[in-house]
Amino acid sequence: MKYIGMDVHAVSTTFCIFDPDAPPRRQYQTLTRPTERAALEAVLEPYAGACAVVYEVGPQAQWLAAIIRPLAKTMVVANPSRMPWLFRDGRKNDQIDARKLVTLLYLQQVPTVHLPSAEVSAWRALINNRRTIVRRRTMVKNQLRGVLRAYALRCPEKSCWTHRGRRWLETLDIDPARNFLMRQLLDEVDYHDIQLKRIEQELARIAAQQPAVALLQSIPGVGPRTAEAIVAFADDVRRFGNRKQFASYFGMVPKLDASGGRERLGHITKRGPSVVRWLLGESAHIVIRRNPQLRAYFEQVRRGDKQRTRKAIIATARKLLSIAFAMMRAGRPYDPARVRAA
Repeated sequence: MKYIGMDVHAVSTTFCIFDPDAPPRRQYQTLTRPTERAALEAVLEPYAGACAVVYEVGPQAQWLAAIIRPLAKTMVVANPSRMPWLFRDGRKNDQIDARKLVTLLYLQQVPTVHLPSAEVSAWRALINNRRTIVRRRTMVKNQLRGVLRAYALRCPEKSCWTHRGRRWLETLDIDPARNFLMRQLLDEVDYHDIQLKRIEQELARIAAQQPAVALLQSIPGVGPRTAEAIVAFADDVRRFGNRKQFASYFGMVPKLDASGGRERLGHITKRGPSVVRWLLGESAHIVIRRNPQLRAYFEQVRRGDKQRTRKAIIATARKLLSIAFAMMRAGRPYDPARVRAA
């Protein structure tokens, strides 16, 4: 059995091949090849079916997996942010990194990440892209608000983005330069609206094929965007042992600093997919208005103190995750009788 570590870059890939049965001085073999399918296959094919391969997760992870899986007996995708601290010795280059990876692979100490299927990976990319478009649109809207603020103008309607508010924006007459700028910004908002409509239609098509998305939408206040994000980034819910592991994967557990018999809990870790935390935070504000059980939980955490509102929102979002985990594991719709306030 050969062990192969790959340090992958856009142009070149460095391989470190480890043979535990060889003499000590010949156990490690290092070589560098272009990051191209033919070049990678040429290195791996002599060991087809009799090698274990490790590489770090990155933008090319799915493409690499399609090349490596048919040739390797075992494929491991490493999480570079969780490499053991003892290997951080101040020396770093491609050869050293590949050797570290293959050594950890042989010792079975590689911190791994879950690599979803290509279809789920593409689904996740669409969800992330939607958030990018929403942020861009928000930035443009803030620019429009800045123009209005500069001239002490206030929209007479409830919002500038209702039909009446939009007509008011279009009829404003400030000065030629500002009028031109307003039209440009309004055109940008329209462009982002069209993009969002298209991407949400595609997301709806994908979500229609996922029963778990409809299941999570049975929670009052949880919409399709939040439900699909939880399902897409969780992928296979059976890979989580319990709800705490599930919440930890999404970075919704507090940091722990324990030493000398003392424990201190800090802010949430914010590890994992940030888009899910963003959507959970948005949903938590809606859920506490529409869901009596989670409203009671929110009020219990807040304790009547307005300064604890943000903490209570985060706790409610965490509670949502726990409920979603239980529902997906059991395959049951939302049952308010099963939700505990504390």
